[in-house]
Amino acid sequence: MGTADGRVGTLLLDSPRTIAGVRAAEVVTELVAAAAGTAGPSSRALRPRVIMVVGNGFELRSWSEPLLAALGSFPLHVVRQPGLPTPESVARLAHEVRAHRADVVVAVGGGSVMDTGKAAAALSLRADPTPETVVRACEDEAETSAAPPIIALPTTPGTGAEATPFATIWHREHGRKLSLRGPGLRPVTAVLDPDLLIGLPEAHFVSCLLDTLAQGLEGAWSVRADERSEWLGATALAESAELLDRRQVGLGSAQRHAALLAGHLAGRAIAIAGTTVCHAMSYSLTLRHGLTHGHACGLTLASVLRYNAGVGDDCADARGAPRVRDAIARAVRAAGADSVEALAGRIEALARSPALPPIPDIRHDAPRIAAEALTYDRAGNNPRRMTVDILTRLLTGITERDYAR
Repeated sequence: MGTADGRVGTLLLDSPRTIAGVRAAEVVTELVAAAAGTAGPSSRALRPRVIMVVGNGFELRSWSEPLLAALGSFPLHVVRQPGLPTPESVARLAHEVRAHRADVVVAVGGGSVMDTGKAAAALSLRADPTPETVVRACEDEAETSAAPPIIALPTTPGTGAEATPFATIWHREHGRKLSLRGPGLRPVTAVLDPDLLIGLPEAHFVSCLLDTLAQGLEGAWSVRADERSEWLGATALAESAELLDRRQVGLGSAQRHAALLAGHLAGRAIAIAGTTVCHAMSYSLTLRHGLTHGHACGLTLASVLRYNAGVGDDCADARGAPRVRDAIARAVRAAGADSVEALAGRIEALARSPALPPIPDIRHDAPRIAAEALTYDRAGNNPRRMTVDILTRLLTGITERDYAR
């Protein structure tokens, strides 16, 4: 797999090992054996014990039976993760990993499934994982390097969870998004199988595409961005370009492959550079207004793109405003747009796709969302300085045209 200059193939040799354009059921047995440090499923009397984490609707997908049959050669335990990761769901799954004495965790699903599997693998090192220990681990950056290895099979494009060394956990009781981080959370292998997207609802696809665009741009303009993350972000945008202006139904294998690859490269970009203020604002939009993560990120992306492109003396990047403007210009060109405004318009149209739920009126809540966003470290990665007043204006402007009286 690669581009004309071969750079994708080179980049994808580092962790996680990434295999694309294959049927997951045909390679997963070998990958589990390799992850467990064995030569094959029957190379030793005690074969690797596998926990497979899946989401809702797994059994309804055409590819689920071949995958189960392949993993059936190992002692297998299947656990369902039905929604967003919470301290409670992560603690429960960590107990399952311990009880099964899992050697390998295989996460088959979207970002929530993969993040739950990653976090539970890491927390299974604790003797008695509880919701409270999950929260403390997020605060203390717990040791994760000895966690069972994770193999990630994304069934949605765009979350990038199969490429990152962190997991998002939603603490609804406190209305906060938490992040568990550490090298043990990065999957050892990611399998990008276009067939795993077959049957994905259009709303999920569009939301994930918005997440890819947000991560690609943020990975390019972040104050922590470097040459690698800028290139990864721009390449993710290039892979997404042909998907922006078309209905996301009836996609062929090539388009599904492009969507998965774009999301994976964008995930690699934010693993280096971190996300920025779009993600910081998205957390309240998800927790209090019910937007999916990708939709929440994409809703503010066009406004933040325009704002960051105008960076000047208020630059927060020590390398200066020209660096930021150049990174944004390269990303815009990669996305096939001839101006910042052209790309912003395409993003806005996608965020208002009829496949997605209506955008809620957030004008009354904008000051609170803005204030909460600035409490997240992600906001500090933004290349142009932000204040509560600036973020409030950006948020208010998003829905003014929808709800103006």
